[in-house]
Amino acid sequence: MRYKTYLPIAVAVILGLASTFAYFMLRTEEKTGILEASGQVRGTEVTVSSKLAGRLDILTAREGQTVNKGDLIARIAAAEIEARLEQVKAEAAVAESRLAEATAGLQGLESTTEQARLNVGITKDTATHDTHLAREALQRTEAEIKAAEAELTQAQSNYQRNRALLAKGFISQGYFDQVQARLDVSDARVVAARKAREEASAALQRAGVGKDEVRVRQIEVQRLGDERLRLKAVRDGAKGQALSAQAKVKEIQALLADVELTSPITGTVINRLAEPGELVAPGRTIVTLNDLSDLYVRAFVAEQDIGLIRLGNPVRIKVDAFPDKYFTGRISEIAQEAEFTPKEVHMKDERVKQVFGVKIRIDDTQGYLKPGMPADIEIKWQDGAEW
Repeated sequence: MRYKTYLPIAVAVILGLASTFAYFMLRTEEKTGILEASGQVRGTEVTVSSKLAGRLDILTAREGQTVNKGDLIARIAAAEIEARLEQVKAEAAVAESRLAEATAGLQGLESTTEQARLNVGITKDTATHDTHLAREALQRTEAEIKAAEAELTQAQSNYQRNRALLAKGFISQGYFDQVQARLDVSDARVVAARKAREEASAALQRAGVGKDEVRVRQIEVQRLGDERLRLKAVRDGAKGQALSAQAKVKEIQALLADVELTSPITGTVINRLAEPGELVAPGRTIVTLNDLSDLYVRAFVAEQDIGLIRLGNPVRIKVDAFPDKYFTGRISEIAQEAEFTPKEVHMKDERVKQVFGVKIRIDDTQGYLKPGMPADIEIKWQDGAEW
């Protein structure tokens, strides 16, 4: 009876001693200067989304498929956009034609205006020269008339005197005939001088008509200048329409370029979130890619241990899939604020602890590691510590 009483006590003591022994044994196995933690291999995720609304025409990506940067992922049906592109191209061609026509008309008018300006100058110079000559001729004939009239007056007086002398027989008939001839010559000279004055006056009037022609030509130049301004406004308007049409063409071409969704990275398709034939909205994710060249381990370190580690600390990584292989890396990021242990930690009592997220950049995955793999890590926080 007494044996049965002490048996449970003995068992309890033995279990306690065993637990204590195991605890101290485990503590002695902890490595000095090495901090252990657990995490998960992750990769940089990139979403491929549609910028346009439309029906998904082609979707080539499959989950688990490796794609290279620039590979076609999907294509949105583009019949409507292609039709719009043809329409705006036609509008652009019409606008370009109008611009070319307006430009040619303006260039032709500018040439005509320049010739008209030259004609004004020539006509003005000619009219000025003719007026000067006509005035000189008129002045000269006026002087010739005065001289001829004075000579005629003297010849008439001489004729009257010699006619009286002829009647008295003091002079011969021959001498009187000479006097009469000089009178006739003087009279003819006056008539010629007066006719020359009429011609000079007519020339001066014609020179005045030349000035009127200059004014007419100047008015024509002004009219051509006004027409040039009008055509320039037409040309500028056509140029604006052509530029607007070209901008529309580029806009539709940009939309057409957006119907093809290509891979922005070389990576693996981890999610396919649409199927051909579906209507997609702008911004909807079609597939999610994971960049396998940029893998890292996301781990969590207890609050009381976070002060031990620094950026750049070397890390050794081990995954269950390769128990005899280690991968190396370094701490590239340490969270600035503590958080509760994420929900993927299974033990409830562990989830209420405060931890800091740590990002470990893997030096070389050698193609073995994949996103989602659980990983155990050892952080060498003390210089000279051994793994």
